[in-house]
Amino acid sequence: MKKALLIATVLLLGSNYGVAQASRYGVRIGANISSISSDDIADDFDTGRIGVVVGFFAEYAFNEKLSIQPEIQYSGQGNKEEDLRADYIQVPILFKYNFNHIFNIQLGPQAGIKIWEWEDNQNDNVDFNTFDYAVVGGIGVNITDNFFATARYSYGLANVFDDEDLGISLDGNNTVIQLSVGYRL
Repeated sequence: MKKALLIATVLLLGSNYGVAQASRYGVRIGANISSISSDDIADDFDTGRIGVVVGFFAEYAFNEKLSIQPEIQYSGQGNKEEDLRADYIQVPILFKYNFNHIFNIQLGPQAGIKIWEWEDNQNDNVDFNTFDYAVVGGIGVNITDNFFATARYSYGLANVFDDEDLGISLDGNNTVIQLSVGYRL
């Protein structure tokens, strides 16, 4: 995954030498409907969280139908319960297939690093692992040449909990429905 992060960073910074025929850049903003999928969380705590997603992207077209879109984004995730909230900086690398000038599908891996988690000094909190990995799939609609909307689903592949300090065993994965709008330069 470190190699994937390095490749995404290089692509995002504009090093597209020999990679693509055309490149565009832009921003996205939207809402996450997230939860932690786990059999170890009590039913009282499994209500999803509505969070924010904000990101920058570069899109490199290989041809009229296929492109790659590395991104860097902030994503608020977890459950509604404060003890089960964490925010991430994520790097999705999505391959896009354009059916026509309006509709596309997106699929690819995503790596994330936790930048914040809820901490309550009065109670023992569940700690989150620093790194998160996911698979992302979605659909996109081009409203104009510059404006677009996307709907994505990401499923975490890594256990989000770091429970060694509490002496218990918790397993859970991030699941996120993401609705966003964006602007391409």
